Amino acid sequence: MSDVPLGAGCWKASDGKWYPPHLHPWENQGSVQAPPEVRGAPGSTASPQYGEEHPNPVSPPAGAYSVPTPQTWSIPPVQGEYPPGYGPPPGYQPAPGFGIRPAGWTQPGLGPRIDVVLHQALAPWWKRFVAVTIDWIMLIIFYGVVLVTITAATTNYNAQTSTTSAPLNAGQVIGALLALWLVASLPSAVYFAIMNGSRRGQTVGKMALGIAVRDARSGQPIRFWRSLGRNLITVVFGVVLWIPFVLDSLAPLWNGRRQAWHDSMAHSVVIDLHP
Repeated sequence: MSDVPLGAGCWKASDGKWYPPHLHPWENQGSVQAPPEVRGAPGSTASPQYGEEHPNPVSPPAGAYSVPTPQTWSIPPVQGEYPPGYGPPPGYQPAPGFGIRPAGWTQPGLGPRIDVVLHQALAPWWKRFVAVTIDWIMLIIFYGVVLVTITAATTNYNAQTSTTSAPLNAGQVIGALLALWLVASLPSAVYFAIMNGSRRGQTVGKMALGIAVRDARSGQPIRFWRSLGRNLITVVFGVVLWIPFVLDSLAPLWNGRRQAWHDSMAHSVVIDLHP
C-alpha cells in the first residue's frame, strides 16, 4: 500500500491509500469479476468502493444485488356512488363477490341501508309497520271510548223520546261510512301532524322503535303543516277504495330511499336512530 499510485492496475481504497491489483476485493468474488477498465487505473473516474464519489459512477456488476418485487394492492369494494370525476380505472374488473354498490345498497348481515343524501341509516319497513301499528292501537282505544260514550248517550235519548229511526239504504250506508272515516281521520291526522312535525319527529310508536321523520333534503324536522299534509295524503288514499292506501304502505319495500308515496310527495324520509 502507498499514498501514491504504484503502477498500472493499482486501485485506491476508501482509506486514501493505493493497493496492487491482486488485493482488489473483486478478485475474491469467484465468478463475479470486475471489468479491467474499472479496476481503478490512474486517471479513471470509476469507483470500486462505496464510500468514494466520482462524476461518472459505475453500476455494480449484474447479479450483485437483488431487486425486490413491487407489491401489488387490490382495489377495495366501494359502497355508495362515486363523487363526480372519480371512479374505477378503465378496464377494471372487480374480484368475485366485490364491486361497485349502487345507491342505498345493503347486504344482509353487513349493516343498514345508508341514505346517500343524508348519510343516515334508513328505517326498515318492518319498523315502520310496527310503529304505525302501535299508534293505531292507541287511536282505536281512544275511538272506542268515544264511540261507547256517543252510543250510550244516543240510546238514552231514544229511550226518553221513544223514537225509532228508519232503516238506511245502501247509498246511505256507504255515505255514512265515508263520513265516519273522514271524521275519525281528523283526530288521527292532528295526532300524527303534531308528533311527526315536532322537533323529535316521532310518534309514540316511532319512539318505541327508534325511528323518526326527517326532511329528505336537509335532514331537519318537517314541522307541523308539512306533517299534516303528509298524513292527509294517506287519508285521501284510504277514501279511494283503500287500494292506493295499501300500495302506499308497501312502497318502502321497493323504493330506493324506503319512501312511501306520501313521503315522496312531502319530501320526507324515515331514518333509523338506532340501526
